[in-house]
Amino acid sequence: TKLCQTLLTFWLRHVRARALLGLGHASCILSAIVVLGQLTLFADGWHLSLLSLFFRQDYGPWLTQVLCLIPLAYMTYTAYFSIFRLKISGWYGLYGNHSTDTGSLLWCASILARLAAPLCYHFLLLIRVRGTTFQAFMGQMNIVPVLGESFNQVFPCLIALLCCCNIFNVYSRFLQFFTLGVMEFELGEASAGDDPLTDGKQLVDRERRRRAEECDLELQGRAAPFFASAAPAG
Repeated sequence: TKLCQTLLTFWLRHVRARALLGLGHASCILSAIVVLGQLTLFADGWHLSLLSLFFRQDYGPWLTQVLCLIPLAYMTYTAYFSIFRLKISGWYGLYGNHSTDTGSLLWCASILARLAAPLCYHFLLLIRVRGTTFQAFMGQMNIVPVLGESFNQVFPCLIALLCCCNIFNVYSRFLQFFTLGVMEFELGEASAGDDPLTDGKQLVDRERRRRAEECDLELQGRAAPFFASAAPAG
């Protein structure tokens, strides 16, 4: 209808860019808050967790749920984003139009279920809330050697290293250096299964590599008899 077209035009021309810019700024702020909090999980007397400021007193069940919703939802999105976007040719990948194989769906579902509880436990450590029922149940892992409470407090500090690798694009350079193009993250709005152009580029690159390898093997096979005949008799 004309009204829908008018609203769509208004959204694309005037609202969409500002909304994406605002989401980008909000994501940067939330990421910085989460990383700062993770850097000082091991400290007891001092910390850099800004999220803990919202949970110093009891605000009641409803307001507490709202305060937990935004940061926890963002952490969940960032944790699951790579799982949804990761594609390993011949092994794993989520594709549109019901093209995903059963093994990839089962593996993705199992990873999502396994990450849910540890993510909530880590969020409670990040906001520095103690004495919850959830922590009382999950706290039994403290008796495990090496992988106990100290590991949960120190290991998240490495997130700063991963952030630096992401900022300086170390991952893509690593894949290009070791020619591991089959392992990649689709960062566009659509996944590779929804973008025929991306699929086509990947297929062409893969076929070029295969033909180059076959050409090298064929040249080596032709050159071997020549060098054998040219070698002096012993």
